[in-house]
Amino acid sequence: MGLLDFLTGKGKPGPAPDALKKTAAATPKADESAAAGASSTETFYVVKPGDTLWKIAEAHYGAGKGAKYMEIFEANRPMLTDPDKIQPGQRLRIPAAQTGPSAGGDWKPPSEIASK
Repeated sequence: MGLLDFLTGKGKPGPAPDALKKTAAATPKADESAAAGASSTETFYVVKPGDTLWKIAEAHYGAGKGAKYMEIFEANRPMLTDPDKIQPGQRLRIPAAQTGPSAGGDWKPPSEIASK
């Protein structure tokens, strides 16, 4: 089994459907514990038809956090080569939300940052 097969979950039996439901239901709790300061681990997400990295980021990191889609993209290289090209069935690694000053906040264009 190659790296791509490992990352996409192909070539090995996946978790039982009940386990997938438990993982999906546990995702918001993992996000809440991260916000509370508890250590959080990575989760995995299987892409569904109509998904975008932006929608996935908002679902995992919270409303208004869609711009964190690049964290998901970077965590899934080299499987993903373009953040706009994800396919249903791909198994994506969702990194734990970063905390601190570099964790997002209000986005500012580089021109505003450079002028300070």
